[in-house]
Amino acid sequence: MKHNDSIRSLNDIPRIGEKMARRFIEYFGTEQNALEAILSGDVASISCVEGVGQRYAISLVQEINSKIEGVRAQDFLKTREAMDIYERLLDIIKPFAHTGYAKEKIHTFFPYPASRRDRIESIQSSVAQYIEHADRLMGNERLLCLLGYVRPLNTKLKPVKVRDRVILTSDPKRLEKIKKRFGEYLDVHLVSSLTDVVDSARGYTHVIAADDSLFSCELPEDVEIEIIAELETCDGWKIVPENEIFQASRDLCVIDSSLQITRMIRTAGMTFLHEVDDAILDKLERTVCMIDENGDVRAGTDPEIDRLTLILDRIDTTIANVNTFVNQEFENALRESQLVLSGHDMLRMIRDSSELKSMLGGQLRHNYVSVIEKARKHICTALPLQKKEILFLDDIFPQSVTYPVEADRTQITNMKQYVKERIEKRKIEHKRQVACSLTDLRECIRKMVKNVLDFDVGFTIGCFASEYALSLPRIIEGTGLGFKDAENLFLRSRHGTVVPIDYAVGTTSFSPKGDTSRIVLLSGVNSGGKTSLLELLAQCIILTHMGFPVPASDIEIGLTEGLYYFAKSKGTLDAGAFETTLIDFSVVADGSEKIVLVDELESITEPGASARIISGILEMLSENENSLAVFVSHLSGLIMENMQSDVRVDGIEANGLDCDLNLIVDRTPRYNYVARSTPELIVERLLRRTNGNEQIFYERLKSKF
Repeated sequence: MKHNDSIRSLNDIPRIGEKMARRFIEYFGTEQNALEAILSGDVASISCVEGVGQRYAISLVQEINSKIEGVRAQDFLKTREAMDIYERLLDIIKPFAHTGYAKEKIHTFFPYPASRRDRIESIQSSVAQYIEHADRLMGNERLLCLLGYVRPLNTKLKPVKVRDRVILTSDPKRLEKIKKRFGEYLDVHLVSSLTDVVDSARGYTHVIAADDSLFSCELPEDVEIEIIAELETCDGWKIVPENEIFQASRDLCVIDSSLQITRMIRTAGMTFLHEVDDAILDKLERTVCMIDENGDVRAGTDPEIDRLTLILDRIDTTIANVNTFVNQEFENALRESQLVLSGHDMLRMIRDSSELKSMLGGQLRHNYVSVIEKARKHICTALPLQKKEILFLDDIFPQSVTYPVEADRTQITNMKQYVKERIEKRKIEHKRQVACSLTDLRECIRKMVKNVLDFDVGFTIGCFASEYALSLPRIIEGTGLGFKDAENLFLRSRHGTVVPIDYAVGTTSFSPKGDTSRIVLLSGVNSGGKTSLLELLAQCIILTHMGFPVPASDIEIGLTEGLYYFAKSKGTLDAGAFETTLIDFSVVADGSEKIVLVDELESITEPGASARIISGILEMLSENENSLAVFVSHLSGLIMENMQSDVRVDGIEANGLDCDLNLIVDRTPRYNYVARSTPELIVERLLRRTNGNEQIFYERLKSKF
């Protein structure tokens, strides 16, 4: 959709007031993002704004499109029935969409009048490519599956609050600036002494400080502080890389699917997202592979993080198991212990009881130390510990002999805290690397996802065209419509197959030789397909003026300024409704280019009066060289008697009943032929399907023919 200089802000859009504008900005993040979504016809995203439903979103986009294009759907679709045909066509197309975005954006396509032939031909050119894409990719099940995961990117997420990181500053003036920028993401503390620094730092895994003199003092060994110059103006990803990562993680499936789809389309030999080269896509793939859907560093990305995480995950269970093992081993050692004494040892013990205690204690301690050593080895085997982590095991069990043996919970907590800090310090470097890349790739991601979504809009049209074997019409000069092997899409979508039809009105290469009749009466049998043919004509006209392919193997059509479609009225109308109907038809009397399709107008009043009214309308249409009309009627004879100008009469006629008592009908009309309604065939069918009194009734009716 092209933009318009008259729409520069949300305030320029009549249907968006201040309250609604705030909702749009809150959802999309910025006014520019909101405006871009509206101008690009992103119905799916607009529908998600609070207070904006799908119907409102569609009408809003259509209204903006109309303002930009200078034309509305109603400018071509002149009647409610014509609009109904258009909407039913959209309902057939939408199921081919693979994304919610494409399903909704199909509503932004509408038929243009002949005065916008440039727009029609431009869309036709694009649709030709869409059909080519569909022919190449419709069978790619992986692509179709991936498209189902693509949706517009999240534009408004709550800020990430990082609980284990703090910013310290000793300058009250800087405090306010830092809080304003980072206060919603992490804690910011004002410190005035080394004691404040140490107390604040020990409560967090990672400490960042502004570059002032207080933090150059010598700190305790267990306190590490990262000094960052110009904290107030540094890149945000250095301080809170989680923000950029979290945004991407919420859309990880969308980004990954879009990336794979982009590669598939390119592999198929089609130009796609040409402004982004493969090197950038490779960088994006490496970057998103480093994070998981929770916004954390993906497992397997860094061996050291994986090792430390494994320790943290297993430490409690491992210590508990080893604690049980220690007590069992020590108990067994006590049960099996024997003290063997020589005669001299016995004499010493008799003279000195402390000697006995020493010997007994030594034996017991030897067993205890042996068991504790086995326990440490078990822990080292179960956990992938390195030197610094192994040092924590020296004090994990009591040094003096005790029973039952209990692991020191404080020492375990200290060890876990140490491992956590190591993980976080390692992770923050990874997160910064990823966040920096994501910041650089932000525009690439936005373009890629938007292009994939827009690809599915075109792909939807292409799949629709391929499924129904549609073809692009040849636009001709003058007034005419002719086609070969055309099939009513409404019937196709319900029944799968229908009888193809050849037909032409006006000046086309499909018209009977020398026949340029623009105004036609279509006569024929009930249930013979007259209404279906009228619908088919309307479908071809509407789709052509949308720039879309049509349900015919070959077709020529002259563009027009408006389509008037009048469906069959339900019974004879009262005086008020009759008057309204005549007023509706009065609009066809002007000299503008138009196509008029009417189904059995005679039911508005008694046959004689109807015939005179229809003949008058047809005469006025025939006087306009830029008009084309097809009127379905059972009163062709009466109408022709009242006509003062030439009108062609075509007919669809039944030739009997088949063995299943279905009408045998040639659905393609015969030119210059008045076809009978052949109600006697319907009566005969009922006669042959009944018996008894009913059969006698239908036999009596048949005799009247």
